[in-house]
Amino acid sequence: MNLTRKHISGRCVSAVAIVFAFLATSSAVFAQTAPIADRLSPNTVVSVEWHGSAFLAGADKKNHVLQLLEDPTLAPFWTAVTNRLQQNAKKSPNLNSGVVLSDLISLLENPAVFGVSVDADAAKSSSPEDVGKQFGIFGVYDATGKTGLIQKWKSMSATTGGQSAGVTNYDFGGTQVEVRTSGKDTSYSAQVSSYFLYANRKQIMEDLISRFRASGRPAASLSQLPAYQEMRKYMGAGDALEFFARIPDVSQWNIPALPNQAGEQLASNLHLEKIHALGFGVSFAGEATRLRAAALGDTSPPGVFDLASSSQSVFQTQNVVNGSSTFSMTRFDLAAAYKWIRGVAVASAPPEQAAAIPALEAMGQNFLGMPIPDALALLTGEIASVSTYSDDGAATQLFAATIQKPEAILRILRAVLGDKIAAEDSSGSTTYLDIAFPSTDPKSGAQRKTFYYAAVTPDLILAAPKKALLRQAVERLAGQTSASPAAGIFANPEYSSTRSRLPGKLSGLSGTDLTQIPWAAFLAHYGDQLAQAGKKTNGSQPPDMSWLKLLKPEVITQHLHMTLGGWWKDSSGVYFDSYIQ
Repeated sequence: MNLTRKHISGRCVSAVAIVFAFLATSSAVFAQTAPIADRLSPNTVVSVEWHGSAFLAGADKKNHVLQLLEDPTLAPFWTAVTNRLQQNAKKSPNLNSGVVLSDLISLLENPAVFGVSVDADAAKSSSPEDVGKQFGIFGVYDATGKTGLIQKWKSMSATTGGQSAGVTNYDFGGTQVEVRTSGKDTSYSAQVSSYFLYANRKQIMEDLISRFRASGRPAASLSQLPAYQEMRKYMGAGDALEFFARIPDVSQWNIPALPNQAGEQLASNLHLEKIHALGFGVSFAGEATRLRAAALGDTSPPGVFDLASSSQSVFQTQNVVNGSSTFSMTRFDLAAAYKWIRGVAVASAPPEQAAAIPALEAMGQNFLGMPIPDALALLTGEIASVSTYSDDGAATQLFAATIQKPEAILRILRAVLGDKIAAEDSSGSTTYLDIAFPSTDPKSGAQRKTFYYAAVTPDLILAAPKKALLRQAVERLAGQTSASPAAGIFANPEYSSTRSRLPGKLSGLSGTDLTQIPWAAFLAHYGDQLAQAGKKTNGSQPPDMSWLKLLKPEVITQHLHMTLGGWWKDSSGVYFDSYIQ
């Protein structure tokens, strides 16, 4: 079916709200079932598997996120949200399927999988320019007890956007396959036992039918792929939602030719084969909601993993974020990443363009006063951010990056920014830069200057939209040492407890003390931003934001206290683990 970007966006927003509403009302009896992945084709490259409400049963008795969603105080808010979604659906023929919200919540009780698969037949016959035809989307839904709702949905979707869909049927080994054609789009659906199957490629649909019609598990399936089995080690047995993706063998792709005919060569030089699998899982099984993710592969250079720096037990920017309620610290390897990108460019470009790369680097060297790798080495790879909240709920971020040779950093900043540096002053060993950028006032449309401020210390460069915030940070750092007591989120006992669940050595760490956010002001500020955005889209009449006022700020911190997550790297991949406590 043909949908505009606006309609797609609307469906995404609706889907998120529906899932939240479902989580808030689920109370099914726990019973684990065999994953649908056991029957999916090994040609599957992306799968999103929802295990059904069985994986939520009883979790609302201890999981803080589910307790928040089920809090009676939020009942008016959920009612307003669902009513608004239904009103919006009625205004759009593409969204108004006739299926009400309660139907969608009911459908979410059962397991389902949506994914992307390689269409082997199309991959062999299609030209490189038709690369999209090499892949197809599919869906599998356990329709036990939901057949009536499935039929209701299908009958309501007979027309889409006012355009009638042509419907035909054919027999595939005793299974009736329904074919719907609307414009240039064709989709296939069938019912096999208790499963409702959908695909937009005939070959994929017939393969699904054969797999789900079989009495036992197929000889080859997604769950038997080494990449899938390896990823399962980093997913929890009680995950309610799982995502898996892998990159097919690049040598089997019909890659669209670039103007220099280097498409396949570029894909090879990127070393995408080093990425074996990507995945994440979401679990509500404990008090904290947990999200685990991994990107598995060969992390040796060269490759995309070069951007991630090695894991260590101490962050150099710890003193920058100490005392904050919202922070992030991350380590990157900029020099390795530049070497990888340069190698890809030189190896993939035709000879005349490859020969120009050293000349461009020489120009960069003349401009910066040093070779590009040396300039990148001045940034030693660690970046931190701290968020603070003003009385009106607006968030302001301070950024910091570890450096060496501050005078060289200042020389580069002066060369790059030029006349955008409106003022420069020094205090002790710190140099402050006032940087002015041309901008447009969002209300009046008048031209103005927007200021941003930077401070260069012997081992850090800091940046913030307010100079007072910058000076306060520098003064605070001057009074801190490695022995300074923990403050802010780091002094919270829940931080220590949650941090102990993560590895000692990390490449990134971020967290928020949710009890320190001024939720009333923050939500009011967020509502004003949504209203202004809606006013720009819909004209002078701002949208109705009364539903947001029904969200009681105090109920958030009654249930949720902290978020904390970290990521790390080893020879087999990059891993992420986070908690909402």
